[in-house]
Amino acid sequence: MLEARDIVKDFGGTRALDRVHFSANAGEVHAVLGENGAGKSTLMKIIGGALRPDRGELYLDGRPAQFDNPLQAMDSGVSVVHQQFTLVPELTIAENIFLGREPRNPWGLVDWKRLFEEARALLKYLDFDLDPRRPVKEIGAGERRVTEIARALSISAKVLIMDEPSAVLGPGEMETLFKIISALRADGKTVLYISHRLDEIFAIADRVSVLRDGRLVGVYELDDQVDRTFLVGKMVGRQWTEQFPDKPAEKGRELLRVEHLSRSGAFEDVSFTLHAGEIVGLAGLVGSGRTEVCKSIIGSDPIEAGRILVNGKVVRITSPREALTQGIAYLSEDRQGEGVVACRSVGENITLAVIRRFANRGILKLRSEAEFVVEMMRKTDVRAAGRRQTVSSLSGGNQQKVALAKWLSTPARIFLLDEPTAGIDVGAKSEIYRIIADLARGDAAILLVSSEIPELLAMTTRLLVMKKGRIVARLSTGEATEESVLNAAL
Repeated sequence: MLEARDIVKDFGGTRALDRVHFSANAGEVHAVLGENGAGKSTLMKIIGGALRPDRGELYLDGRPAQFDNPLQAMDSGVSVVHQQFTLVPELTIAENIFLGREPRNPWGLVDWKRLFEEARALLKYLDFDLDPRRPVKEIGAGERRVTEIARALSISAKVLIMDEPSAVLGPGEMETLFKIISALRADGKTVLYISHRLDEIFAIADRVSVLRDGRLVGVYELDDQVDRTFLVGKMVGRQWTEQFPDKPAEKGRELLRVEHLSRSGAFEDVSFTLHAGEIVGLAGLVGSGRTEVCKSIIGSDPIEAGRILVNGKVVRITSPREALTQGIAYLSEDRQGEGVVACRSVGENITLAVIRRFANRGILKLRSEAEFVVEMMRKTDVRAAGRRQTVSSLSGGNQQKVALAKWLSTPARIFLLDEPTAGIDVGAKSEIYRIIADLARGDAAILLVSSEIPELLAMTTRLLVMKKGRIVARLSTGEATEESVLNAAL
């Protein structure tokens, strides 16, 4: 169904793809693996029409294909669910699903009734209860991912590319996604699936292609001879043993107390504490209220009832800036939308929250700022050509480390980390785990929000489980299991 021959793509002096040959069959789920920066997303963008190759050829269903833009690719039957959100926040869910392809009445005007009906049918097919009339800016990252998948399925696609579609999905949503993919495969569609979650690859894929440093390492049938260790070794080019850092041994004094927080339609009666040197996990399905609680704590969203105490004192926080003055930092699950300013440099992003520290009467002390940035890049292991490199040109893992470095630059001692490892490779995950553990050992208090239950069990000592806006379980991770956490969340 699809073949890419000897694809080459350069960005400045960096070769992102070096003579890559790739093919996938009709009725196949073909996984594409590789560390961040290996070239996976670049290859998929070429197949999806977002990029033109410098050299090489594409063939679709045996015929030469050349796409100048994504719309041409869609017209030819290639649809993409990108890793970064590509939605228009001010438009409704339905308008985003059919953007550029809105149904029209005989007078050439948008047929709004049909638009909303067809969008509602697609969302129902995905088993998600979303109102297609809601603006995208009012929904969370999980619901935005569902909207993107619905948009990709709204055309008669021969090839469906999914680039980290599960990055912010919980187990229940994952089951629905797998059912959709299985139905597409049975219908003869070709599904190209990119994910850093190897368990997903083994659960859904037929074959896997591994990229490393812009080159194709190999194509493997997923049988008894191929296991997790084998694939990770091919990705990183060496023997690999995935390890989590040791958990902090002791917790100190209470830094944050949340008492009976409520916000209509989002969460109700939420209470918990965070202590210095402690990592507390927050589990739950997408839409359970985890992100909404974090955003209310930092003042991004209003609180209707309850109170927040920092260092034993009641505080009233009405903005993220005020939260920072109270020592609270929030790492958003939406890396591109809220975590980094992608069009600015690494250095500008790292000092964004503390830029006044380097100003004297409105004039920046550039040398001091540069020295500080270089030190923070070293501490967080940001791999870039230099502090002036644009963040958008970094791999997803390095972008996430830049976002972390920005908050580590502040005096904050309370960190709310929302999906900090979503969409990044195993190597970058280990580095971020180390950063989080080091933070806790430095007497910071951390709330770790994650959709990956093994991550929560390995990194935290206490686990809170949310369901429909309420905390329904409080577990010791020494006793909890994946099954017990999932049962509480469902």
